[in-house]
Amino acid sequence: MNQERRENIEAALRRYRESVLQHNLFLLRTLVKKVEAEPTPPNCTEPVAQSLRMQAIQELVEVPESIETPQDVLDESVISSLIPSASLEGVDNDAVDPSLRREYFAGIRASIAERGVEVAEFPPSDLEYLCTLVSGITGPGLPFHREACQFDFITPLRPGKMKAMIQAVGVPVRNDVEETEQNQLTGLWEDWEIAIAFQIGGGPRGWGGSFALYCRSQDKKELKWRYGVHDEEWYSDVYEDVEEFLGFYAHFNEQTEEDLEEDITSLEALASF
Repeated sequence: MNQERRENIEAALRRYRESVLQHNLFLLRTLVKKVEAEPTPPNCTEPVAQSLRMQAIQELVEVPESIETPQDVLDESVISSLIPSASLEGVDNDAVDPSLRREYFAGIRASIAERGVEVAEFPPSDLEYLCTLVSGITGPGLPFHREACQFDFITPLRPGKMKAMIQAVGVPVRNDVEETEQNQLTGLWEDWEIAIAFQIGGGPRGWGGSFALYCRSQDKKELKWRYGVHDEEWYSDVYEDVEEFLGFYAHFNEQTEEDLEEDITSLEALASF
């Protein structure tokens, strides 16, 4: 991979992080505004109500315990600490561990070989380089929403917890076989000839995730690594490279103001616990 390509990937990651950050800051300001507007429950003093407001915020994003009022959450120093701790830029806060990522790719390579599939390139050079820049890419949304709804683009690696990820390699089984023989990729991306695929990002549901697809189509005849994500029966377009996928992923399952409103527990409900 030449320097120009590396710079393109770095630029795509910066754009992704800035886009996710700006939307998450909008959500954070909206959260503070809506929690502040919550009426004080009956028979509840204002100091207690203020404590309940902070509890409502803490349910959705973990802020320092020293913060006593919702408005203080928007203090510049607090936001600076939340950007990494709450992954407000949509990336994991852990440092990159090159040895762990090499172990992961080696495991995937072995799983591909076990299935008798030959690939011209492994790891995918763009994905490999992206993994030297961040330990994980976890998507837009405040923490509670991400954990409940979001699929990672790249799931962060944890020592001793890679076995399932390394085994998440497969050849799609198409619809013309018995239902008992079908797999997670059956019915997905059927316009593409997929030689092999491996999951790079998981989420709250086992039937879904982000995938690297070694594939080609009638229009895109080069057999190469491309990227896509599916959530049960829904699936994205297939993207040519990590730069394209990051542009899409910055808004994938993006938390809306309406989603946020549904997640906020009312002070009255909190007071009744």
